[in-house]
Amino acid sequence: MSKEGSGSCGCPNPSCRPPQTQRPTCRPPPTLFSRLNCTACNRLFFFIVGAGVAIYYDKLKEAARKAEEEANKDPKQKEKERKEKEKQEKAEKDRKEKERKEQEKKDKERKAKEQKEKEKKEKEEKAAKK
Repeated sequence: MSKEGSGSCGCPNPSCRPPQTQRPTCRPPPTLFSRLNCTACNRLFFFIVGAGVAIYYDKLKEAARKAEEEANKDPKQKEKERKEKEKQEKAEKDRKEKERKEQEKKDKERKAKEQKEKEKKEKEEKAAKK
């Protein structure tokens, strides 16, 4: 047996290399925890949490500022603002009531019109059948 024409993989070409085998990887596939523990995910999570905390803190400061302003007002001004608020609420309530009544009136008119049209069609159908 001569080695001159045979390659290491069994083919006649001596420069032929053997096929590379897949080496087994030493690392196991990523787990759910390792995927959640990635840097980008953590940055996004903490950015969202930080923004939420900042918004909540701003709202608390704004509420405290408004409460302080309310406490510093004199009683006459408080009474005046309360009366204005009551007037606005009453006007809003009256406006809503008026709109509701107008809507009911329109609905009644529409229903009456539909009823008349229905009766008219029935009369025409009876006349057409005779």
